Amino acid sequence: MSRSLSEPLRRAAGSATLMYLSALAMSGIAILLSVALPPAERGLLVATTTSATIGVAVGGLSLETFLLAQGGQWLNGAAGRRSLVIYVATVPLTAVLAWAFAHYSEEGTPGIAAAGAACIAASNIPAAAGLTLGQFLSVYRYRAVFATVAPALYAVLILVSVKDAQLWLLAWLGCQALMALALWAKHGRPLARMARRASPPKERLDRLGLTHTGAVAQVFTYRFDQLALARYQGPDVLAVYSLAVAAIEFTQAGAVVAAQRTLGDHEDGSDQRLFGLLRRAVYLAVGMGVLVLVGLAGIGVLTSGYTAALLLGLILVPRSIAVTIGKVLSARLVNLGGERATATIAVGTALVAVVGYSLAAQRFGALGVAAISVVLFSLHSTVTALVLRTRSRVQIEPDSEAHSMDSKVGTSA
Repeated sequence: MSRSLSEPLRRAAGSATLMYLSALAMSGIAILLSVALPPAERGLLVATTTSATIGVAVGGLSLETFLLAQGGQWLNGAAGRRSLVIYVATVPLTAVLAWAFAHYSEEGTPGIAAAGAACIAASNIPAAAGLTLGQFLSVYRYRAVFATVAPALYAVLILVSVKDAQLWLLAWLGCQALMALALWAKHGRPLARMARRASPPKERLDRLGLTHTGAVAQVFTYRFDQLALARYQGPDVLAVYSLAVAAIEFTQAGAVVAAQRTLGDHEDGSDQRLFGLLRRAVYLAVGMGVLVLVGLAGIGVLTSGYTAALLLGLILVPRSIAVTIGKVLSARLVNLGGERATATIAVGTALVAVVGYSLAAQRFGALGVAAISVVLFSLHSTVTALVLRTRSRVQIEPDSEAHSMDSKVGTSA
């Protein structure tokens, strides 16, 4: 019996995707536990952590995406100390941005948002190095382990009847600091070698800039909805909406891992492997979407003030599928050198998002914002698919012509 139980556990511990899912599951449990707070206090918690994550997304230079697209040879043999300075500069930059976003929300705590963003940015640097060198399992194991700390601390706070969101935020901040220290200890060696290596003539900053421009634009499409609701509808509405969004985003776990694998796949046959990765990610998103809706229905029954989360979840399920498709296809486009195209698509979507979310939040509240987000992500994934199809066709045709010329040369010889 013990052997039959240990085998699935051993298999799960050896899967990068399952480790990523475990980290998300722990985050999901933390979100569920946070409904023990009154909606106003939970709104403060969400506004602060959202400000931190947006600060990291905007100031973090998309290191994971950039380094995965460059590959391990770039990290181990080419990138030098100038690159390292740029990567480390993300820490203070994210802190300043998180502080500003918390002020904009009018509900967050700027100091804690800034400190949390700095810790997350600091942990992302060694994590990006580990992923680039193919150590997916190790990075996700660390993230899964430290993701369990927050719900454990939250459970203690519930047991001692702490309803102050500031104390919950300090617990969250402690988790981020511990994870940063652990990841630097495990995956910091390649970065230490960079500090001793002279910088190449070209740091590929143009590719970094284009990659990050697209990522920053996507942040506003992903997260500005919550800041707009916090500003125009207050913490109570934000608390319910953010619960539904967090639950639905859990279904996109497979898309994140699939996108990272697509980014790092520079071998022959990567185009054939793309469809398998995409298909599995979509199936996972649909299956988990059903489970998430059941969970939201249960929360609505067991708690007061969160009944509307189920309706919002139903509206947001198509968003989850659109995001899954868009993530994987965007990763393939970057893999093919299409950073400029992904940035252009993302910027266009973000501009519509900032205006659309602000208007919807004022006039229609959470339901309007949810509906707008579905339209935006569906549009983003559709345009990305069309651009990728065109780019792939352009690349295939020269290859076919070259093959034809090779055949003629061989025949005449």
